[in-house]
Amino acid sequence: MNNIKISLIFACYNVSQYLDKLFELLKTQPYKNIEIIFIEDCSTDNTKEKLQTFRDSRVKLIFNKKNIGAAESRNNGMQIATGEYIWFPDPDDLFDEFLLTRANAIIQQYKPDIVSIGMQEQYEVNGKVSYIKNIVSQYDGLITNDFTDVLVDLEETFLFGYTNNKFYKTALIHAHHILNEHQALKEDFEFNIKAFKQVSNFYLLNKPVYFYMKRNNGSLTSKFVPDYFRIHMQTLASFKSLIEVKGGINKNVNRLLANRFIRYCLSAIERNSSENANMSLSAQNMWIKQHIFNHEQYSEYLAFPNLISNKQKLFYFLIKYKMSLFLVITANLIKLVKAKLPILFVKLKN
Repeated sequence: MNNIKISLIFACYNVSQYLDKLFELLKTQPYKNIEIIFIEDCSTDNTKEKLQTFRDSRVKLIFNKKNIGAAESRNNGMQIATGEYIWFPDPDDLFDEFLLTRANAIIQQYKPDIVSIGMQEQYEVNGKVSYIKNIVSQYDGLITNDFTDVLVDLEETFLFGYTNNKFYKTALIHAHHILNEHQALKEDFEFNIKAFKQVSNFYLLNKPVYFYMKRNNGSLTSKFVPDYFRIHMQTLASFKSLIEVKGGINKNVNRLLANRFIRYCLSAIERNSSENANMSLSAQNMWIKQHIFNHEQYSEYLAFPNLISNKQKLFYFLIKYKMSLFLVITANLIKLVKAKLPILFVKLKN
């Protein structure tokens, strides 16, 4: 069996403390035909100096002249990648030592446009892993048609939106000029929307072989992004457009969109309750009325009460009947649980 060349592209910013362990994995794992591209994005720690100590003929270093973010850093890496497949693992994560060997076997046999793998989320609180969750699809193997339900399953499990769990055929990416685009959130998601619109097939490796580290310092803090709600509403529209291209709208799609709308509404309201948002209770209440109740898809996403999950039914009721004050109170309670009992919050959310 010939080993295909895989280009690993790492966008690096302030990840010095994780690089030694990563580099040891890259050096010692059995699959050797790899290209390791590190793009250093003007870190404020000693990431640059650490990368310069790595001695391996397969390593390529790019030093950005200014901080441009992960999306454009990955694009810079893609420009010099020579592998038949491209992978975007995060430099602060790890993966099973035999993952690349298994990916090569899949590629040799099927030559899929994309290989998507399962993930293991490891929640770390104050430096210790406190909770582990395996995320896998109910589907497995080569997908050549009937994309709709498979894509819905990937998105429902949150496997769809990442690029760190996917190997992309380089020729496909270049042929359709697919690039990462910088935005405050969901950069990976939008890259995958563009990529999956072009595939004729993809392969699902239904094993949690990528280890996604979710770290914090004692609580699951929420980064406040003013455009959070708009960006997440765009992801719903983007996913719907993908399904319209690669399959067709069915009950599963409507269920996903309805439940995600409620989830993203609640999450946006919760983020507005953070100190960084600098919003009074009255302002939070007004934001809900202006942005959620007046959203152009409000009625469309709430048109399927029979498709709402049991976890979401209370929130569906509050949003459907425009109980903005109760939504504010609920969001502030969620913020409290998230800060004081982060692992409990994760378990309840999942």
